[in-house]
This record gives sequence, structure tokens and C-alpha cells, in this order.
Amino acid sequence: MTIGSADPCFMAYDGVTLDYLYAFISWDLDLADLKQLAINSLQYSSLSENEKKAIFEFFKYKWGRFLEFIITRY
Repeated sequence: MTIGSADPCFMAYDGVTLDYLYAFISWDLDLADLKQLAINSLQYSSLSENEKKAIFEFFKYKWGRFLEFIITRY
């Protein structure tokens, strides 16, 4: 499963933050589920292989920073 912005102009928003929030709440997901959902969404996107490689590196960096934030704050 993936989460993506099928038609952001029609829906009058950009980004998928609320989509992830609604999935998290509706499907009772945990942090590992959200990470896999994000990875799937990148893996099956229409990005080129070079773009995917770059965005996966960025994702790993940002995920690590997110976990640091959570661990040090809570």
C-alpha cells in the first residue's frame, strides 16, 4: 500500500501529511507501519531510479532525526 497525492490541485492541498494522519488513526498503525508506508510510497512513485536513490538517502537522514527528536523529548 502507498499514500500519494493523486490530484492535489483538485483536492486543494499539497502534501500528504493529513493522509498519513488519517491512515494512522483509522487503521491503528504504529511507527513501524508508518515508516513502511512511507518507504512503499517512495519506492512505487514515478520518480526516476536516480531520484529514488537520492530521496531514500534523504528519507533515512530525516527518519533518524525524527527518531532522535522523539527519543530525547519523550
